[in-house]
Amino acid sequence: MLYFLLVITAIVLLVDLLLIVLWLFNYQDEHEGITGTPFVSILIAARNEEKNLGDCLESILAVDYPADKFEILVGNDNSEDQTGEVADAFAIRYPQVKSYTIVKQKIKGNGKANVLAQLARKAKGEFLFITDADIKVPRQWLRAMLRGMREDVALVTGTSVVIGANLLAYMQQIDWLFATGMLKVVSDLGIPVTTMGNNMLLRKRVYEEIGGYEALPFSVTEDLELFNHIKKKHRTVNLFNPEVLNESKPLNSLYALLVQRKRWLRGAFELPFIMVALLAMQASFFVIILLLLLIDPSIALAVLAAKFVLRYIFVSLVVYKLNNRVNIIGSLIFELYAALFSLVSLVYYFIPLPIEWKGRKYT
Repeated sequence: MLYFLLVITAIVLLVDLLLIVLWLFNYQDEHEGITGTPFVSILIAARNEEKNLGDCLESILAVDYPADKFEILVGNDNSEDQTGEVADAFAIRYPQVKSYTIVKQKIKGNGKANVLAQLARKAKGEFLFITDADIKVPRQWLRAMLRGMREDVALVTGTSVVIGANLLAYMQQIDWLFATGMLKVVSDLGIPVTTMGNNMLLRKRVYEEIGGYEALPFSVTEDLELFNHIKKKHRTVNLFNPEVLNESKPLNSLYALLVQRKRWLRGAFELPFIMVALLAMQASFFVIILLLLLIDPSIALAVLAAKFVLRYIFVSLVVYKLNNRVNIIGSLIFELYAALFSLVSLVYYFIPLPIEWKGRKYT
C-alpha cells in the first residue's frame, strides 16, 4: 500500500513540477491578430442580476474602443427582480446598449443558451463577445481580445478572476487562478480544452456555420458545448494577461459553491483526458495524504510540504503574469480549503439532486 501511494504522490508532484516548467518555457500569447476597430457585438444573458448588471455595463461602456464601433445586447431572461429595468435604463441613456426581454423559448432546457441564441441573431457585429452580468471588464478588453483573433483563429478565450473582500472570496480567487493557469498550460501545448462563457470572443460566421446554439444538444455548460463544436474544424486560443482579465463577483456561501461545482463537474467529464486526469489527481490528493498519515506521518507531512511549495510557485507565476502577488498565508489556508472542498464537491456531485442555476433546476 505504501509503495502504491508513493507512486501516486510522485506522479502528482511531478505533474505540478511540469506545470511550472511549461509555464516558464512554453508560455504563448497572441499579438498578431486584429489591430483595427471592426464593429463588434457584446452579448449578455442576464437573470436576476439587478445588483450586478449596472457595474458590468459601466465597465463595458468605459472600454478603450470607439463608441460607434460596438453594441451591447442585454437579454433579460425572465428575471424575478429589477434586472430588466436596469437594462432598460441603460438603453435609454446609451445608444450602444440594447435591452431585450426574452420571452420566446427557441431552445429547450438551458435558459442562458436560449437568450444568447436570440441575441446572436440580432447582433450586427462580425465578432461576438460573450460575458456575464456579474463581470467587470478591463479598459483594453475589446482590443486585447481582438489581437488574439488571428486569421486562422475562430474563438478566443480570455481569463477571469474572482474579486471579493472576505476569506471565502480569496479562496475562490486562488482556485480560479490555479485552474485557469492549468488551462493555459494545456492550451499552449496545442490541446484545445475549454472556454469560459464569461470571457469569450468568436467569429460570427463560424458561430452561424455550426448553426448557433439552436443546433447544439442540451448542456448545462453551454459554453463548453459551443467550444467543442467549434474546435472540430477551427483553431482556438487562450489569452492570459491583465488586458483580458475580467473580474467576477464571488459566491457568498459554501452551498452556492457546491451548486456551482456540481454544474461545472457535469461539463468537466467532457474535457480532454489530460485535463480530466489533472483535475482528478488534484481532487484525490487529500485522500492520499490521509492514507499516508495513517501509515507514516513523516512521509505524509513531507509530501504535503512539497505539494504546497510547488502549488505556491505555480500560482505565484500565474499571478505575476497578471501583475499581482500571492499571499503565502492565504495559500496555506487554500491548501486545506482545496483538499476538503474538492472531496466534498465530488461527493455532492454523485448525490442524485438536480443541477441548479439561477433558480432553475436541470436533471
